[in-house]
Amino acid sequence: MHTNISATIHDFDPSKGMAFQGDVSIIPIPKNIKINRSDEIAPVDGRLILQEGEVSGHHHAITLLERPASPVKTSKAVQDLMSDAQAGKIAIPTAKLYRDSVAVEAMRSAGIITRVDLAVAILIVETGPMCLSHEEHDTIRIPVGKYLIGRQIESAGAEERVVVD
Repeated sequence: MHTNISATIHDFDPSKGMAFQGDVSIIPIPKNIKINRSDEIAPVDGRLILQEGEVSGHHHAITLLERPASPVKTSKAVQDLMSDAQAGKIAIPTAKLYRDSVAVEAMRSAGIITRVDLAVAILIVETGPMCLSHEEHDTIRIPVGKYLIGRQIESAGAEERVVVD
């Protein structure tokens, strides 16, 4: 059961850099880096799971605007997008996740990221904005574009560890 979805919504502006939601980073991918769409990551119950919470069991997820087989509690931003799309007020936005190690390496080569081992997936948002929700974090509205979804690390001196939610 999904509870306590945050009502606070932050619009992500990719021109200002990265966005973060807990242990997840969202990094804009430059237009010149091509994405191979042959290795798609399938949605689960109408949601794209960007990261599963190791500690809380909660998920960083984008609820697809097609109604899932079983309803899930989502943020108000997602509910509003669903209503507008179903009423024909906006085009139905889409989002897909892909694995593409070549694109990740191109981002490292371009100096956008320093490590490829923290990459989770490539997110492509088309037609209109999609909302990234998590039970313990504010919702992030992500505009149309290509994004590298990654994990964050914490370091204290010589020690480092992957951040967990």
